Amino acid sequence: ANPSGFPFHGNDLAREMADVFSCHTVSKIDRGSHRQILKSYGPSLSESFLEKILIIWDELTEAHERGEMGYPFSIRESVAVVKHLEGFPMDGIDAAIENVISFDRSDRALIKQLNNIFSRHGIKIVRQRNINKEELVGGLSTPKTRASFPKHGKIDPDNTPHVGGNTWHGGTGGSDTAGLGGRGGPYRVDSGHPVHQISEEMKAEVSEEAQQRARQMAKEELEKKLEELNMGKPEWEMYNDLREKVLVQIQQLKVNLKDIKRRKEERVWIKRQSTGELDDSRLVDALAGEKDVFKRRGSSIERNEFPHNSDPISIKLVVDVSASMYRFNSFDRRLELLLETTLMLMETLRDDKRFQLTIVGHNGSSGNIPFLDRSTKLDERTQLKILQSMVAHSQYTYPGDCTLEAINATVKGAKPNDLILVISDANLRRYRIEAKEVSKLVQRQGVHSHLILIGATKEAKDLAKEIPNERAQVCLDSADLPIIIKSIVKSA
Repeated sequence: ANPSGFPFHGNDLAREMADVFSCHTVSKIDRGSHRQILKSYGPSLSESFLEKILIIWDELTEAHERGEMGYPFSIRESVAVVKHLEGFPMDGIDAAIENVISFDRSDRALIKQLNNIFSRHGIKIVRQRNINKEELVGGLSTPKTRASFPKHGKIDPDNTPHVGGNTWHGGTGGSDTAGLGGRGGPYRVDSGHPVHQISEEMKAEVSEEAQQRARQMAKEELEKKLEELNMGKPEWEMYNDLREKVLVQIQQLKVNLKDIKRRKEERVWIKRQSTGELDDSRLVDALAGEKDVFKRRGSSIERNEFPHNSDPISIKLVVDVSASMYRFNSFDRRLELLLETTLMLMETLRDDKRFQLTIVGHNGSSGNIPFLDRSTKLDERTQLKILQSMVAHSQYTYPGDCTLEAINATVKGAKPNDLILVISDANLRRYRIEAKEVSKLVQRQGVHSHLILIGATKEAKDLAKEIPNERAQVCLDSADLPIIIKSIVKSA
């Protein structure tokens, strides 16, 4: 059976069927057998080459098991590489691997991870095509029409991919309309499809008059967008600069959260049934003639643990905007990391209806600084204002610490199964705050609380060790956050 979760969406056989069938898991193939399989498909390939493929696929497997990569590259893909080289030895290993991963080029986060792994072994998978780094490569395109005059294009209500034309808003590899990878369009629009790119020679065919009109339309659209957001051009550029730093992590976190399901979907034992397996805890009732003494497997919805239309998963972010965040930012980037983390979560969750994000801050002046409540709709302007407000609070606050007050207030106001993420630089000892006090709060029953420590200090590492049940982790690089947050949300 396919594995459960993204991207295969198979079933967890043990969870679904273990009460009826005897389920056995076949362990993954060992390295020696993997080598034999590759050798059978590529008898003319050298042992050193096969060893390189085995090492690379070991690293791909490890990256998937750590949660860093959503797609599990398997023996199927390694066999495809070997078969390609056996049949077309002149293509070389770069082309063989490119042929296998070409479908995944639209996933920027995955391509970056793959490039990191393959490049360590001298294999280049990112070709230089004079393409801007924000473009997603879906192949080369030859426009079906001549370049004429820029226009916005028609909106396709079905968001169907359009390639090479000059009609649709958000198409790729075409002419005149707003989209990606084409020529003569007034501005860029990403509709979420792989980008087909035209050549630089075809771009050069656009007349100077059309280019000037396209620039004017782009300027008008930018002013319109900024007016909608109530943002000036400097603010827009500032926001884009911040977002660019964590763009890959945002995409990776979105992929990581695709397979998160509510606990209402889990199968549990439903008791007091008239049929099923005899419930050992009701033997006396069975002897007394009771009929509902059986139990069977079913979803928690059947057990009425959750309403059918349950609320989104509530994620409450508690951020440290104390003076030490601003003071020691030049030492370990702790304030920058806090801003990147906050932006990453806002960008990832703002259009995901499965989650509801709220943000409160704490510093020496207050333990409850509201930055984002449930009624606030997130957009670029709002998100930038939140980040700017966080910086201002850390810059102008009085020295002091209200970490315990902030955690306590958030935990008390949380509903069962809410998720609380507390981000702190762990600068607690100077205010005589002990680890056991923090530990007691984050382990309160019924609420899932986790501490993410972003200060590069011994105190942060010691605090993480003293809080049990993996409720505290040290994070010094925003690149690690998607994996940390995925594991936290999944455990909750």
